[in-house]
Amino acid sequence: MRCVFLLVISILVNSSTTAEELKPESATLFEQSLRPVLVETCGDCHDPDDAENAVPFLSATKAEAVATHRGLWKNVAEQLRNRTMPPADAVQPSEEDRLRIANWIDETLRQTACQLGEYAGQVVSRRLNRIEYDNTIRDLLGVDLDVSDTFPVDGSGGEGFNNNGETLFLPPILMERYLEAATTALDAAIVTPRLKKTFRPDDLQIESKSQRNSNQTLPKKSAANAFVTVYVAGDYTIRVTAATTESHPAKVVLKLDGIAANRFEFTGEKNKPIQESAVVRLARGVHAITIRTEETPLTIHRLEITENRNEPSDRKLENHQKLLGRSPGDIPKNPRDAAYKVLKKFTRRAFRRPVGETEIEGYLSLYDRAAERGDPYPEAVKLAMKAVLVSPHFLFRVEDEPNGSQLEPIGDHELAVRLSYFLWSSMPDDELNRLADAGKLHERDVLTSQINRMLNDPKADIFAEQFIGQWLGTQKVGNGHAPDTSTFRDQFTFKLVFDMQAEPFHLFAHILEQNRSLLELIDSDYTILNRRMQVHYGLIKPPKDAGSKWVLNQYREKDGGSWELVELPNDQRGGVLGTAGVHMLTSYPNRTSPVLRGGWVLETLLGVHVPSPPPDVPELKRGKKEKKSLREQLAMHRDHSACAACHNLMDPVGFALENFDVLGRWREKDGNQEIDASATLPTGQKINGPAGLRKALLDRKDDFLRQLTRKMLGYALGRSLTDADDCTIGQITDAVTKDDYKARTLVREIVLSTPFRMRSGPSN
Repeated sequence: MRCVFLLVISILVNSSTTAEELKPESATLFEQSLRPVLVETCGDCHDPDDAENAVPFLSATKAEAVATHRGLWKNVAEQLRNRTMPPADAVQPSEEDRLRIANWIDETLRQTACQLGEYAGQVVSRRLNRIEYDNTIRDLLGVDLDVSDTFPVDGSGGEGFNNNGETLFLPPILMERYLEAATTALDAAIVTPRLKKTFRPDDLQIESKSQRNSNQTLPKKSAANAFVTVYVAGDYTIRVTAATTESHPAKVVLKLDGIAANRFEFTGEKNKPIQESAVVRLARGVHAITIRTEETPLTIHRLEITENRNEPSDRKLENHQKLLGRSPGDIPKNPRDAAYKVLKKFTRRAFRRPVGETEIEGYLSLYDRAAERGDPYPEAVKLAMKAVLVSPHFLFRVEDEPNGSQLEPIGDHELAVRLSYFLWSSMPDDELNRLADAGKLHERDVLTSQINRMLNDPKADIFAEQFIGQWLGTQKVGNGHAPDTSTFRDQFTFKLVFDMQAEPFHLFAHILEQNRSLLELIDSDYTILNRRMQVHYGLIKPPKDAGSKWVLNQYREKDGGSWELVELPNDQRGGVLGTAGVHMLTSYPNRTSPVLRGGWVLETLLGVHVPSPPPDVPELKRGKKEKKSLREQLAMHRDHSACAACHNLMDPVGFALENFDVLGRWREKDGNQEIDASATLPTGQKINGPAGLRKALLDRKDDFLRQLTRKMLGYALGRSLTDADDCTIGQITDAVTKDDYKARTLVREIVLSTPFRMRSGPSN
């Protein structure tokens, strides 16, 4: 049977071999000692002379070939370490040979990671994703509206994040949404003069075969039209002052853009004017207001349209002042010169770089067009600003193309953009722009100082929220990952969902803020919880006089309480493996799943790529009448030859987490059966419960750090990582390890790394 070379990594190996012992013993070690073992145990399926061999790793006859085919040999080491290859029915290497070869491959790849020189990667131009768009609008205009809610959902790619340039496409419908969003945001930021317009009889356009008489009378079955430009969508009051010309009432239809909106009846004395009014909702744009008589002529004295608008808030007045440089209602003596100054400053901030005179003049021409047709000054400026907000220079992060295949530093303004969108998911602030303008941001001390300043800013919360939520997948809790409502009735609310999403974020934000060890993501004697989550975990007990619905009422409370550090009373929880969001994410709606949980730990925390199950393997079903325990049923799955290798990796890890139910609460029983959280890893290491699993993960802390580094580097760069990035990953992990795994050291080293600060084109 031909071997199927599964791409599975296991890092849960308790090896005490030192780096010094792993160092290749001689130049001929591979060809004289290691390769012969591989040929003996793998040669039947991976014969290098076999044209159908899809994994020709045995074609390498010298150690140098291992370094030049890095991805291929990574998989060889992973398969050996996982004991997934050779297959169970094939000749097996001894345990000593298995680990000796895997360790030699790993160390060789580490030592040779930088032999081809440092690698920056190619520039990936990409549009702002939804979060980045909203935050940029907020910081540019001063409004916080979540206008991207109408945008298509951003896809994820590369290392699994939605800021990856390879997946941020621009569908046609999105351009329409951009235009709508720009209008909404500018209307919210800039005060437009309140519309109050009066039309006299001579201002109206009469639709009648007969002429108006000297008394300004509109004949029966005739219409008078007024055209008005509305700049702000909202409610407007239309008042008609008119008099009947006969002794009986005059009935009138009020139409908006040809559609009947209201009916008036003028019943006063003959030729005595009275007023009728109606409140209508008008969208932005030009509207036709029509007064149409029926059987009785009508003398129209005036038609008034007034915008019903509350006074602008202090925040809006402040935003208007910042954007236009003057208070609402203050019209400059030279409007065009004033508009030029406004647009020069606005485009500089919106495009996140210096802007040339030609660019500014292009947007100023739109101001000219609006001013010529009589738009109010703020509206004329807004038209030009709207064009800025739908420009590719605003919507996309565009960098200069590299001059060649050699490394070259990116410009300071490009560095400011990379840094601000990495840590703030938004545009650079004034200080970053000032340093970029001065050409100082690239200096190491200056850059390091800015990293700390930005991490201390509350805007850095979005980095913790987006990175941890997307890396762990806990953002999906409640959205495609929710418990069965009949099974967990009265134990699950959407308020609890939001808390489950927030808990890992608050833990990571605390570690980042306090510059604590990243290993606390694996194990900690504290966590960050609000009151609702403390009740959910049983850390707050009901008062003695509390009724049976006390816990349920805590779930339903609008305010779950502030998030605070909580010292854990035992070793049940700690790190992300103790969070309810992770356990709901890795469960089925009505039961837990050791397979999903084990696979999640391997893939998410350790970078193990677990293959999908074979198509002919039946699904594991468990009903109320099922007598076998979940552990016994999974043992039957492991008897299936196609399932054994992966299940032997995943199941033990998942069993250790079985004390957590679907909602992440601690339990001692599953139904009537006692929970058995003991397990044996493929290496023979025995663990028991979450505490034992966390210890096993800490035994491989360097592998966890490498996975975390890879994920954060991919998030920072917004692109997929390749084997060529191994050098950078190794350099960063070495620096973080030497600094006791400090969280800010990881962020700093990523920003100071070659791919973050430099670029290069493709090699010829």
